Amino acid sequence: MKLLARTTIIFLLYASVVAVAGTFVYYSVIRKVYYSYVDRTISRRKLRVLKALRLHLRTPTDLAFWHRLDHNVEFFPLRAPGPSADQIRERLMYNELTGRMQPYRQLEASVFFQGKPYRLEIRTSLLDSQELLGRIVLAEAIIFGALLIGLLALQHFLARRLWAPFYQTLEALQAYKLDQDQPVELPASRIPEFRELNTTLTQVLKRNQRVYRSQREFAENAAHELQTPLMILRAKLDLLLQAPGLTEEQAGHLDSLLAVTQRLTHLTRSLLLLARLDHQLFFPTEVVDVRATVQAQLRQLREQLSAADLTLETDLAAAVPIHINRTLLDVLVSNLLINAIRHNEPGGLVRVELTPRALTVENTGRARALDDAQLFTRFSRNADSTPGGVGLGLAIVAQICETSGFIVQYSYPAAGRHALTVLFG
Repeated sequence: MKLLARTTIIFLLYASVVAVAGTFVYYSVIRKVYYSYVDRTISRRKLRVLKALRLHLRTPTDLAFWHRLDHNVEFFPLRAPGPSADQIRERLMYNELTGRMQPYRQLEASVFFQGKPYRLEIRTSLLDSQELLGRIVLAEAIIFGALLIGLLALQHFLARRLWAPFYQTLEALQAYKLDQDQPVELPASRIPEFRELNTTLTQVLKRNQRVYRSQREFAENAAHELQTPLMILRAKLDLLLQAPGLTEEQAGHLDSLLAVTQRLTHLTRSLLLLARLDHQLFFPTEVVDVRATVQAQLRQLREQLSAADLTLETDLAAAVPIHINRTLLDVLVSNLLINAIRHNEPGGLVRVELTPRALTVENTGRARALDDAQLFTRFSRNADSTPGGVGLGLAIVAQICETSGFIVQYSYPAAGRHALTVLFG
């Protein structure tokens, strides 16, 4: 959910709580004011009734006649005088005009007429409280609806006008690549917060560009400077092996040195590739058939499979075209297959399965699952690791998958069976 939408929802929730609570508060205040007004009205009416008793009424028949004229004024004879203080209360009575029970506000007072005590009841009809509350709720709903429409319109305006520099900055950052030579150009803004944000981002990106360039140059220069003496060393060792008079012991030492040199060469190339992947250098992509790549890598590794006495099983889909850099796909498939061969057991099995959605390389091996948390870690080795590796094969696989938008997973489908699966997005 976007920040502006989240803010609007918070405002609406707050407005809803205030509107609901305000409805009951408003109803309570109106009810109190209304009842106070009604009480004052019937109290004044009592004074007029008392004046009429003194000046105009002569007999009890006049009292009954007054009640027939005004049903809201009624006299009841008493045997003894009632309480001196007036009492005001509510009561439900049948209203002949509306044909239903209706609430009334009633004042009861003790009066004397021609020396005899009477109870005077003066009442006035009240608005139905539920009807009043319903009207207040309706008014609040109309106000809240207007508030909601106004907030949505305001959000649309803010998103299009005030937040436009933010979205422009976000678009520029999404298109920005760390390895580009041109500095990022963020849009100007009259809003101080966005202007400070763009200034800070520009400084951070420039600093990261400088660090990135220095690291990239160091990695490339180090790889180049290492490869050159290694090539010379390997050539000299080959010459020494061909020299006459070489003893068997000396030849063994030279073979060991050649193996170390070969391992250093492979390590240098792997580190250079990892450095390029870490720096997210641009690798041009094209449509590559994974089936053809797998078949080509299997042909190249045929001798290693035969030397290790491994059985190869394949289940390859007809054609699986994907968008990827061809060189990265070659390295990915090669490292998976070499890992399955190197960590296998004599007379074991290598099974390669390719579907339109995934590539799975399965191999036999030790009879317990591997620690997948350390499996793709660089230079991760344990007591069961096969000698001769540099500990970067699966780390490179994981980095290529991350760069290409793939997912690599390890599973232990059966006892002594290990599988690595690459999901194509």
